[in-house]
Amino acid sequence: MRIESTPATHKRAADLANAPLGPLLFRVGLPGVIGMLVMATYNVVDTFWVAGLAQARQAIAGLTVVFPLQAIAGALGIGAGVGVASLVARRLGERRLAEANAIGGNAVTFPILSGGALACLALFTPHTLLHLFGAQADILPAALAYVTTVAFGFPFLLFVMTVNGLYQGSGNTLMPMVVMTTSAGINLVLDPLLIYGVGPFPRLEVRGAALATVISQMAGFLISAAYLRSGRSGYHIHARDLAPRLTIVRDVAQVGAPAAVMHVVMSVVVSVFNTVLGGFGSVAIAAYGLTFRVTMVVMPFVFGAGQGLLPIVGYSFGAREYRRMWHAIWIASLWASLVGFVLGGFLLLFAPSVIALFTRDAELHRLTVLAVRLMLLTLWLAAPQMMAVSALQGMGLGMRAMVLALARQLLFLIPALLLLSSFFGITGAFAAQPTADLLAFLLTAFTLLRLHQRYRPLDSAARVSHNPANGAAG
Repeated sequence: MRIESTPATHKRAADLANAPLGPLLFRVGLPGVIGMLVMATYNVVDTFWVAGLAQARQAIAGLTVVFPLQAIAGALGIGAGVGVASLVARRLGERRLAEANAIGGNAVTFPILSGGALACLALFTPHTLLHLFGAQADILPAALAYVTTVAFGFPFLLFVMTVNGLYQGSGNTLMPMVVMTTSAGINLVLDPLLIYGVGPFPRLEVRGAALATVISQMAGFLISAAYLRSGRSGYHIHARDLAPRLTIVRDVAQVGAPAAVMHVVMSVVVSVFNTVLGGFGSVAIAAYGLTFRVTMVVMPFVFGAGQGLLPIVGYSFGAREYRRMWHAIWIASLWASLVGFVLGGFLLLFAPSVIALFTRDAELHRLTVLAVRLMLLTLWLAAPQMMAVSALQGMGLGMRAMVLALARQLLFLIPALLLLSSFFGITGAFAAQPTADLLAFLLTAFTLLRLHQRYRPLDSAARVSHNPANGAAG
């Protein structure tokens, strides 16, 4: 676990400072793309297989109304993972190895406790939660079957996501990908077996999709826990390290809370969408659910550019190399917009064929094609905002990053949804996303222009008056 100044660490620093930005962005962002693609497969695979059931419309809508609860679980895991990675990296750099192991112990305890509490909430109050998330009477049975099974996996999911942050904080990016890829592969295999009852497996339909997810998450937990206990993990966690420490929880929350809040808001947005679309019937909720899952496969390629941008911006900002920083932001924004334009354009053209893979219901197919085309129409405009959020995080402006990210969802999307759906019905509801993307793009441009005026890309970093403490205040 000893972190030393080595040729490898010097090379990484030299790359951030001097390597050509295009290849560097690709190399640094690729692990994030792979990880997000793997995570996206869970919901996409579940949806693909339940779409073949007799009550496919209700099954897909049922999975959709459960998604906000899964998003909350994911937000807790993401926030804890980001906070743990940041904190343990700092402690290792300071050679405070005993504290690093204590953080590791709390990274084991926190997800078990918080995941268990969230599971209990879902198991003891499922009707209340599902109605809150927009469930209608005809989709309630499918949603109940799914949520009361998938909830058992919350502690395992949170454990894997939090401990992945522990590995990443010590420089191990391979193990998180191994755990996630293995878990997703197990889910891929088990889904059709448990949904349709192939061979010796029982036919469990929607409950089978949830059970496959739980088993795959349990497998990820076992693999990650076994590696953590082995000497290869680098951590040596004792029983005393498992006791929750308020200082560790506080330090993790300071970094992880903004990331968690941004993902919790996603559950709020999905709940509002479900409630509004519920007024048009379960087919509208099912169409939104299919659209959301199809676009989840596209988004990792856009977010990957942000994953690569963040450390480059952070290093350049700290070194006061603002010319390189703005050049990186420009390249990442251009790449992300181009990817969004190409992938979004592909789905716009071939949406009927892609959606036909998931449903044979004519009305569901028609509405989903409409929703996909509207929601992806402005993906290339949303990409620069995602890059701006990553850049602000890299500069240490965490609160400003959170405000910019939340503006798109809370300030623009929800009001547009309520207003447009009241005037233009279901078409207006689906048009809310491109409307919010356009407004968020304008806000992003304004934000970046103001930052550009403050941190000008001058030739000599020494000529720039810069106070990182003021900048970090956000």
